Amino acid sequence: MDKKNVNTGIISLSAKLAEPYSEELMKHNMNVMPLTMENFEQYVDQLDAVIIRENAEQDVRHTCQLLVKIKESSDAFVWVFSPNTPVSMRIVYLQLGAVGVISDDCKADELQLIISNSVYKRKGMKRAVVNTDSDQVDEKGKKKFVELIPRNSSIRIDGMKEIPLTKLEYRAIDFLYRNMNAAVTYQEIFETVWEKEFDNKNYRVANLIFHLREKIEKDASNPILIQTVRSKGYMLVG
Repeated sequence: MDKKNVNTGIISLSAKLAEPYSEELMKHNMNVMPLTMENFEQYVDQLDAVIIRENAEQDVRHTCQLLVKIKESSDAFVWVFSPNTPVSMRIVYLQLGAVGVISDDCKADELQLIISNSVYKRKGMKRAVVNTDSDQVDEKGKKKFVELIPRNSSIRIDGMKEIPLTKLEYRAIDFLYRNMNAAVTYQEIFETVWEKEFDNKNYRVANLIFHLREKIEKDASNPILIQTVRSKGYMLVG
């Protein structure tokens, strides 16, 4: 990845990200894009990273809305930069797709390294998958990634140890498996897993996929098997 093409969006809510942080990012050839609640959706599909600068006491609702919308339309890394965020709220942010919650004692150079290390690592991992996965085939010449075990509601990845799943997690991965290499929408996943009419609460699907990735991906923050399809849903790659 060309470092000059790393776009980092800054969404400031009640608190503003201090200038030294933006300056440090730009010093390392990152494009810093100041955004707002009103216009971020116009640019989110161009971003590699997003920083939501909030005040935990005032902005929780807006932060959660942003996380859900970004998750729906982008595979950008997202960090919440917030002072004194309670543990319970940090967990909610992570469940909604944030990579991490950064406190005010984080220095400008530290923030730059957190972002650049994550973005560049993802690009490197994707290249490695392209270079190596073609060798992992079965006797019929098909790629071999995922084995579902219906009796146990479990999954095995590349012949490794069996991984137990919850009922909802298994329904989700089974649906993705039956649509291997094809994008499925939030609505399709929701109606298959919960067996009821879609209620436009995409975060429920996103939260389920988050927990599924935590179990089956080597690095849930850099998913390889379950890919996000921007503005649509997810796809199991095989």
